[in-house]
Amino acid sequence: MKFVSILEDGNKFDKLVKDAPALVKFFHPSCGHCKDMAPHWDSLKDKLKEHHHKNINVIEVHADTLPEIKSDCAKNILGYPTIMEVKKEGKAGREHKGERHTDALHKFFLETFVKEMNGGGSKRKAKKSRKAKKSRKVKKTLKNKKRRKTKSMRKRKY
Repeated sequence: MKFVSILEDGNKFDKLVKDAPALVKFFHPSCGHCKDMAPHWDSLKDKLKEHHHKNINVIEVHADTLPEIKSDCAKNILGYPTIMEVKKEGKAGREHKGERHTDALHKFFLETFVKEMNGGGSKRKAKKSRKAKKSRKVKKTLKNKKRRKTKSMRKRKY
């Protein structure tokens, strides 16, 4: 895992994301939100120590370097800070829309990179189980309706 700050050379970004995914923060130093988030981004390094062996880059990119970056992920940056997953070859992945404190950033990292590398996240499994549960519930309701119908038909004398 590499922690990299790109303040001048946007081409360096393209080289880093060519063969490895990255957690990226696009920022501008005059942005108030970026200033507030800076210590949290820096403390994220400590939280990610246990993942040092993974082939994932953690990159912060100065807004002035965006015109030099050729990767697709840098084409639609609408505001700062923008925190996102960048896949290999510089393709945009998930964008972090949550809070910008250390724990929230760490959680985004784990959900995006660690669960994905371990064969998928629990969200998919939970979604499937909810669908299955709903399907079982519908089947059970239909079965009960049929049972009620037959009971009421038996009571009637024709």
